[in-house]
Amino acid sequence: MTDTDSLQPAKTEPAGLLNTAVNILTAPGQAFIELRQRPKKLFPLALVMISSMVVMFWYFSIVDFDWFIDDSLSTTDLSEEQLEVRREAMLSMSQTTFRMFGVLGGVIGILLMSVLQAGYLSLVSALIGDKFKFSHWFSLIAWTGLPYLLAVIGMAVTIVLSPNGQLSAYDLNPLTLANLGVQSSNASVMTILNALNLTLIWSLLLVVMAYKQWLQSSLFKALSVVLAPYLLILGVWAYFAFT
Repeated sequence: MTDTDSLQPAKTEPAGLLNTAVNILTAPGQAFIELRQRPKKLFPLALVMISSMVVMFWYFSIVDFDWFIDDSLSTTDLSEEQLEVRREAMLSMSQTTFRMFGVLGGVIGILLMSVLQAGYLSLVSALIGDKFKFSHWFSLIAWTGLPYLLAVIGMAVTIVLSPNGQLSAYDLNPLTLANLGVQSSNASVMTILNALNLTLIWSLLLVVMAYKQWLQSSLFKALSVVLAPYLLILGVWAYFAFT
């Protein structure tokens, strides 16, 4: 019997999908007990992916297409000739094409990140010999992604408040660190600040809490294991940004 086997809580009654969703946001410890015993995945993953598809479809349907292209190119470090070539290439695609890329790109990105996170945690589990498999970690990643729904609500409000359609993709999510007022003169740092948002940080903290609870580890170990890939990526990004 492994340490994780001996520390496994007594079998509980199924909490139900909606109760688990509420518990993830309000009583995560209870949700983690449920997911350890019944690692369901489809409901939270579908909820996050469908909501993302809806809000991105809405955004690319109302955005001023010509303005969107000019705004997208304004952040690039290209010569006038290169800008014109890039602009013509973008204009050769219809708004419907951009809408399709936006919708599908968001969904594929969510699914890919979930698989990569679960795969990484599964590899760690295999190396240290605990009982948790890919199914457990993928379920955890799917459920801890539910705070993203708050970002979706924020995006919907932002779209409603931009009736003229001149809404930058960078301004769409009001919960990014950049939109919350954290700014930098370094373009690479601004890219990170535009990518990081409060719901992502919330989700990562939930994964840390679950890892600590499931494996009865120290907080330091849980933080080190869960955040290692992100810190590595940020470190490499920072190196090239400041050199």
